[in-house]
Amino acid sequence: MKPLKPLNITYLISSWVSISMIFIIGEVVTRFGVFSSLVIVSAFLLAFAVFFALQRSSLRINKNSFLGRCITIIRFLEIYILHLFICGLIFHTAFQVNMYFSVFATAFILMICAVYLPKGKKFRQSIKDTRFILISGLAILLPTYIYLQKGLESLYHNLLYYQPQVLNHDSRSLWLLFLIAFIIFFSKLLLQREVIDKYNSPSIYKVVFKLLMAVFIYCTFILAFATMNVVAITQNLDYSQTNELFILLVEKLSLSVIFKFFCIVLYFSSLIILIDALPPILNEKKENRFFNGSFVFILIAACLTVLIFFHYSLLSIYVFFGCLISLLVMIAIIIQMMRNLKARMSI
Repeated sequence: MKPLKPLNITYLISSWVSISMIFIIGEVVTRFGVFSSLVIVSAFLLAFAVFFALQRSSLRINKNSFLGRCITIIRFLEIYILHLFICGLIFHTAFQVNMYFSVFATAFILMICAVYLPKGKKFRQSIKDTRFILISGLAILLPTYIYLQKGLESLYHNLLYYQPQVLNHDSRSLWLLFLIAFIIFFSKLLLQREVIDKYNSPSIYKVVFKLLMAVFIYCTFILAFATMNVVAITQNLDYSQTNELFILLVEKLSLSVIFKFFCIVLYFSSLIILIDALPPILNEKKENRFFNGSFVFILIAACLTVLIFFHYSLLSIYVFFGCLISLLVMIAIIIQMMRNLKARMSI
């Protein structure tokens, strides 16, 4: 049997990064202060270090089991709700379009994509490449653009004299943030074990180098997006929801044409992420395509997004789903350990 060729690290990074990360890390900075982004990065580094140390162990999530399927469904539901939420937020904030219309219109576009877009591996890889290019482009261009508009000196002055609470925050809340972030990151890395295992090669140094490069790029993205939201805090913008800050900042610093173009790119990037989540849940049967489980799933996600849009933030949604997935992952691991123990005792 021909051995699998190790994957490119862009495939792994694109599965970690998303548009929701921009808004979630921004809300974290707003609530927990400037140093919270370093806390998030530290939690991810520790989670990855622990995961890598346990990589050769027997800890695996059986995705074909009932519990494994439940975890997979909840994971995809999280992706859909977060990015349908963002699509609604973009058009509601930037274009004053009715939020209900934008969410359900996006869901309808996804249904059309599910029917007419190709399902092959090459297409899926091109979607992941596009996703990586768009988000990395935003991570490079947006902080540069925003800091050129405002300047570092004026930013620090505004933080020091007008927003001192952002620079000084309760350490106990940061420790709680670190703990929750570590548990969520570690659980989601366990779910990705099959993907990460594909990066194995005869040379351990090549494996470590590739994975460390992916981790470094991901952490850089987190810090880049966090710095933009630090600028947003200093602008005293009027907002009804914390997640609007990032969009309102770009609107304030940009010409109308540039702002509209930015919002379209942001919406398209969110749509790409939603399309990337389509293949694993698609029913490949050609008959009754509009009535299979995939379309019911999309409609359920759209309805839930509409129900929670004005009541919860993206961070609240992410933490809820993250803790739920972590709990189910822990239960799955305990069940597996008990089965392994029984098997050894019966020998």
